Amino acid sequence: MKIRIKQILYFAVLLVFCFLVAVLLTRYFLTDAIDRLVYSNVVDMNKNVAESLDGDTIEEIVDDFETVKGVTGVEMMIYTGDTMVHATFDEGFPDLSTAQVSPIGYEVYTVNFAGQEYYYTSQLISGTPYRVLIFRGPDLVIDEDRIFYAGFIGIAFLVLSISTVSFYSTRSFTKPINELAEYANHLNPDVKPKPRPVFKTFEFNELGIAIEKASNRLYDYRQSEQEFLHNFSHEMKSPLTNIYGYAEAMKYNVLSEAESKNACSVIMAESEKLKDTINQILLLGRLDSIQEAFHFERINIVDVISDAMNAVQMAAKEAKIDLDFRNAEENYYLTGDPERLETAFTNILANGIRYAKTQIVISIALGPNYLRIIFEDDGPGIPEMEREKIFERYYTGYKGHTGLGLTIVKAIIDHHNGSVKAMESAGGGARFVIAFPQKKVEAATMPEKKKRGK
Repeated sequence: MKIRIKQILYFAVLLVFCFLVAVLLTRYFLTDAIDRLVYSNVVDMNKNVAESLDGDTIEEIVDDFETVKGVTGVEMMIYTGDTMVHATFDEGFPDLSTAQVSPIGYEVYTVNFAGQEYYYTSQLISGTPYRVLIFRGPDLVIDEDRIFYAGFIGIAFLVLSISTVSFYSTRSFTKPINELAEYANHLNPDVKPKPRPVFKTFEFNELGIAIEKASNRLYDYRQSEQEFLHNFSHEMKSPLTNIYGYAEAMKYNVLSEAESKNACSVIMAESEKLKDTINQILLLGRLDSIQEAFHFERINIVDVISDAMNAVQMAAKEAKIDLDFRNAEENYYLTGDPERLETAFTNILANGIRYAKTQIVISIALGPNYLRIIFEDDGPGIPEMEREKIFERYYTGYKGHTGLGLTIVKAIIDHHNGSVKAMESAGGGARFVIAFPQKKVEAATMPEKKKRGK
């Protein structure tokens, strides 16, 4: 069901319910108000009539009755004690034993006589022993139905007005949603997104901006994925070509003994390179899986960094890069997964070796609510516009390989509730800062553990 139809349906149900409640409440309160007004008017008018009777004898009072009846149209009965003395009714008079008193606190009685309902009050005539009953017919009271119907028409007009406003307001809400849906349906990750539709309503503009951003991210992701596949195929093709070429040469004995040994070394090195690339892809896939378990334990982060340095030591020597760990003799404890953290540090160091000129400096800073691990090199640094992108999947900058190394770093640090940022070092090189929150940091209260081996 469309939102517009559903909104109109819900509004119609609510409107019918509110209308019925309004009718019932109006009927109740209007009837009560009219009754009070009628009884109040009857009491006041009859009181005035009684005060106008100023005769001393019954004959004078009867004459006054006729005069008052001719002017006001009321009927009257006069009593002395329980005996009726005179009545102005033409034929007979009401049976007062069937009269009912007003239920809302007024001394007004109602009685049926000759097919009509009369309202009457009983009052003493001043200065006489007589009591007069003054009757007023229904033609002298307010027509309740007319007032009720007037109120009903007012409510109906209000309902019609609200329904009209609701119809057009619903249309104003559904039209932007339909436009956004059409915009979203035409999005294609292989095609650069078109500009989003612009609306006057702030919330719809925000939704449009969010969809446009998501579309741009999807497009950039697809482009990065395509670039990764291109780079990955190149990374895989070169080692495989070398392996195949040397293996073919060894098969047909076209190499000398020394050349064969060198060929074996090349095959082993290229195979190791392939294995590392495949392992990174598999590791990233496992990190993306919510089923992948991290094994947290209390560790000395200095040991983990040292093991990561050992893993890249040979590559650093070949590139003539010095690895300087400023806190190698200290102890800093936190709770984490040592194997995963070692992988993250190894990837950062391997990344630094490709760019550094002479050295990489590693240091640890402990604050009141954080522990920071800082990796700095003296290379060309990272352009400011790329410092966020380098952690994106498949993004490969200058001298980059698969575009997965720093993505894996960020995934591991995120699993430890930490953060990793790329900055510029004081010397203009790259500076990676990994920060762990205080709840993950523990004081160095235990003896130093034996460093883990590889």
